[in-house]
Amino acid sequence: MSGSIEKSRYGCNLQGALQTLTEIKGVVPILHTTPGCGIQNYLAGKAGGGNTGYLKGYSVPCSNVYEKQVIFGGTSRLREQIKNTVKVINGNLYVTISGCEAEMVGDDIVSMTQEIIDQGENAIYYKAAGFRGNQFTGYVGILDALLNQISHNTDENKIEKGLVTIFGILPKQDIYWQGNLKELERILNNIGLKANTLFGSGQDIAQWKDIPKAELNVVVSKWGLSAAKKAEEKFGTPYLYVKEPLLGEEAVGHFLLELGEKLGIDPFIIKTYHEKEKEHFIHALEQITEYYYEYGFQKTAAIVGDESTVIRYAAFLTRYLGMEVEIAIITDFSEEENREEAIKHLGKYVNRVYFSKDSNEIDEILENSNVELLFGSGLENSTAGKLDIPNYIISYPAYGKVIIDRSDIGYSGAITLLEEVSNLLIKS
Repeated sequence: MSGSIEKSRYGCNLQGALQTLTEIKGVVPILHTTPGCGIQNYLAGKAGGGNTGYLKGYSVPCSNVYEKQVIFGGTSRLREQIKNTVKVINGNLYVTISGCEAEMVGDDIVSMTQEIIDQGENAIYYKAAGFRGNQFTGYVGILDALLNQISHNTDENKIEKGLVTIFGILPKQDIYWQGNLKELERILNNIGLKANTLFGSGQDIAQWKDIPKAELNVVVSKWGLSAAKKAEEKFGTPYLYVKEPLLGEEAVGHFLLELGEKLGIDPFIIKTYHEKEKEHFIHALEQITEYYYEYGFQKTAAIVGDESTVIRYAAFLTRYLGMEVEIAIITDFSEEENREEAIKHLGKYVNRVYFSKDSNEIDEILENSNVELLFGSGLENSTAGKLDIPNYIISYPAYGKVIIDRSDIGYSGAITLLEEVSNLLIKS
């Protein structure tokens, strides 16, 4: 039975697509929506840890649909907007994106996009009606559009040995996305591989055209599976779906062994690198030992966030800080998916697992618990205040928190988390 959701933490399909596209240098989105869609995306993006993007804020072109276009159709207005955008903004790829109103009245964005393709511009389209899904759906959908519609370098003889493409880290939706991509790139580089991260600093449409050259695609959350399967179907590229938490030396070590088997990497190279990182992590762990006992780090905790983040933190807090994770609340589920696998995976670390997107319901679960420490989003700040417990923000939206280069994945992310949680508990 359907019902309302109080204080939804996720934006719509269009917002997910737009936040993804703006993190690819040289890509110019052209919105065929009301003006509010672009503004809402700009405001929501500021809650994603940092305000980045090739085009951002009020600079994103928009047809500014209003009553006239809703009644009589807005294709002529879209044609005008596309024409003016191409004149004013240099881009390597133009992406026409339709919102709810354009989709409801049936505006033909496919033909409008084809017109500028016929004029020699690189362009694709994406139908991003907000009622078709949330930010996660938008990420999945726009990746599908990019893989299907742009011209790739598909010479079968030019597979680049050691090139690995990363799918499943959502720009802004993962508030640590920039640092997480860099950490994965650093790890891969240290075992002789090259990472194609697709988003962020130094990433443009050239990296997307090189996707067929990858020797392997690595998927780090369920939201990257669709793109990896599409790449396998189109280009024959195999993929590795990482179900392990991927935070801390033990989890990363398992990942590297699995990766090495897939790509035929000398086990000695992997072992040598892993041992070096493991030694560094244990050295860091030893430095908080006195604080661990003095300030009683063995807390009862609750975690609120998307599935991959919740699993990552639950495993880390249990393994390395001896915490009891009483409650895990997964917020990025779809009604159709089978939840048993997530429950089974989390059962190793968590006493109770919930699935909810409703902030009121989440607040009630937390308020009726005895947790001493919360790992959640900015929406849980008020609840943490009522319970008089700290809230360490790990998921979207991240109100009042700027995150540029920090990570919560890999070896470096583990050390960062040790520092942050230690400081939080000492202060509290």
